[in-house]
Amino acid sequence: MGVRGLTTYISHKQNSFLQDFLLHDSPLVIDGHSLCAQLYRLQQNCFSAFGGDYDKFASYVRNFFKNLKKCNITPYVLFDGSYENRKLKTAYNRLRSKIYGASNLDPVTQGSLQIFPLLVRDVFIEALIDMNVPYTVCEFEADDEVAAMARHLECPVLSYDSDFYIYNVLYIPFNTLDFKAKPIEIDGTKHFALECKIFRVEYMLKNYGGLQEDLLPLLATLLGNDYVKKKVFRKFFYQMKLTKTRKKTNDQQKCIHSLFQWLQNETLETAIQKILGRLRKRQKGITLALIKKSINGYHSKHCRSLKYFNINVEDTPESDWQLPENFEEDMLAQDEDDNENENESSEDEDVSSENEEVQEEEKDKEEEEEEDKEEEEEQEDTDKEEEEEEEEEEVEDNVTNSEDDQLNLGVPKWFAEGIRQNHIPKGYINLYTHHLHFCSPQAEDYDEDDSFLCCLPILRYAFDLLTDYSKKYCVYVSRQKDLCYKRLFINNDIGTSRLFDTPFSDLTEDQLKSCFEHFLKEKLKGFELKFVEQLPSNFQLFFIAILWWVANCEVPLGNVHSLLMCYVMLDAIDEKTGTFRGQFQFNNKYSKRVEELKKNATPLVFDENELFFNKNKVQYEDSLIAAHVLLKHFELDDKIKKKPKSYDKKKMQSFAQFQCCLSQINYLNILCRSPFESTKYSKSFNGTFVYNIAVKLENQIDPKAFLEQYIRGANSVLLFYKSLSCIFEKCVAKMGLTLHKWEGKKRRRRKRNTIEDEINFIVKGFESEVII
Repeated sequence: MGVRGLTTYISHKQNSFLQDFLLHDSPLVIDGHSLCAQLYRLQQNCFSAFGGDYDKFASYVRNFFKNLKKCNITPYVLFDGSYENRKLKTAYNRLRSKIYGASNLDPVTQGSLQIFPLLVRDVFIEALIDMNVPYTVCEFEADDEVAAMARHLECPVLSYDSDFYIYNVLYIPFNTLDFKAKPIEIDGTKHFALECKIFRVEYMLKNYGGLQEDLLPLLATLLGNDYVKKKVFRKFFYQMKLTKTRKKTNDQQKCIHSLFQWLQNETLETAIQKILGRLRKRQKGITLALIKKSINGYHSKHCRSLKYFNINVEDTPESDWQLPENFEEDMLAQDEDDNENENESSEDEDVSSENEEVQEEEKDKEEEEEEDKEEEEEQEDTDKEEEEEEEEEEVEDNVTNSEDDQLNLGVPKWFAEGIRQNHIPKGYINLYTHHLHFCSPQAEDYDEDDSFLCCLPILRYAFDLLTDYSKKYCVYVSRQKDLCYKRLFINNDIGTSRLFDTPFSDLTEDQLKSCFEHFLKEKLKGFELKFVEQLPSNFQLFFIAILWWVANCEVPLGNVHSLLMCYVMLDAIDEKTGTFRGQFQFNNKYSKRVEELKKNATPLVFDENELFFNKNKVQYEDSLIAAHVLLKHFELDDKIKKKPKSYDKKKMQSFAQFQCCLSQINYLNILCRSPFESTKYSKSFNGTFVYNIAVKLENQIDPKAFLEQYIRGANSVLLFYKSLSCIFEKCVAKMGLTLHKWEGKKRRRRKRNTIEDEINFIVKGFESEVII
């Protein structure tokens, strides 16, 4: 969620609120989505503009958890589940910002734009599984679960979310954590620890003498977060005296400081009375309910997640705080004027002068920029000034949605358990709870249609399964060419026939598995499972995704072969040589040996009747020969460095479509109880490598023949690659699929005047350098 401005406020006073801490020999509760995002931002040389270098990211995540293990830290990772009703508007607002950012993504801007590749969270979970790190996906927002679990284990929370400043938990802001394990000595014994800073509620209470801990959730409610908008309490702030500060700070920072000082002299009851006293009588009831819902969330002691980590705990109540008896009735019975006279007579004298002060401050340029930024986050299509009627409607909507979210889990038990047991993929949680699926803006061509549209039949089938074919439509929120979004209603005219009349929750595992095969046979005409079954088990879904991609999109043959070679590189060659990603380092170590191996190489003999699918039989020496040639494709091509305009968005559109197909095929496989082994994305897809190989192949009539010459001498590697290609060719022929010639940027005509060509080259090169 996040309390706006609180992280900045505390960072300016971190000597008072944060203390040095050595983290070791302890449990650690981790906000999964936050950690995933922060680790991706910190990673170097992971090129988002090419769709995600998932092997590099997985390695980086594994190293992080290796350091935790070295310090004897036991991590527990929790992820958010479905959006709650009250957060949907925020999701729409953020989507617009993501679409705009992704549309500007290229090799130059990728370092400054925070755009996450489509499969980055799935790769993060892959790394958790590799490291045997326990995790769970919550039904809805995970913050309350994270805090409750940390209280139970009496351990810190690792996140980068200002909400945890007002929970009663030990909180380690991610940006204060040093990843490198530091040796320390405790009672003569050597240990390792991670240096960081820790926040305790006591530090805040000590800094503001008299401030009661119960008031901290009210602070978050007043300031606003993803669920409660600050403008709901506009009248309260209109009359509150802002504290003058020597330093130049914006209005939000002054509000926070003033609220801390104001709350020092209040109890929870008196504070609520004074807040409601600024509202019209008809607003008091719904606003009080809104405050109570927010405070309940921050006081929650109930943690469903404990049992999924095999931690035994007795049942605890959702919340044990209560307002005094008859407080609500008495509060609502008072007239608005009486409240103002009784509670605020001394402060009314300052209203006029404070209004003038606020008006002067609003002229400050820095504050205007801050307000504009906040307005973009909070509002979708509204003006800066809203009518009071609209504000009251929003208050009512927040309360109604909040009440809906509090109805137990808000989802049936079978669905909740499916989420927790990883039988319901995260990508389908909102599809069931809201009949809604948001696009995930990524590196693609924004002059073309949304890359996900080719996957709508898969999405519709998943929706039909989950809802027992009872709904007419679901909604896909698609990005448009004008960089806005549009709600597409996906009707059952693209649906798949129902295989069983039994409700989804009652289907057996075998029935669910047969649903997956039923879908493939109905939607991929001519598809035969016997071909797929010959392939390595970890490649089968990847291969099915390729077939779906080719059947539903215009795919150049070279793009397919770049994917096949990427899989061979990551899953077979890397297994033999280790995960080298620096060509210079590799050549320094192996160049002489590679030259000797090439001299002694024998001609390749390939027999289609004896296909080679055992990656374990790929020879180490052959892997060295192939890696010597292929490793450079994990880095940015020199052509793009010199000429950023050569970045081919049409290629990125094609591979963005493939990633959508790959993710949806895998999600549907999970929903159908995994008849196939899930694709390990970090062992099959590196966006930079795939793009560079596709560029290499774009003008080749026969990509397979070109690659055979390109890594000549690496015979067992080539046998593996050509066997995969052979199965692909058989499926294409059987299914009647068509592959397309690459129609990228037009090449310069060779018959033009040579001098004119040289001048154009120089000018274009100069323009590119200016852009860099």
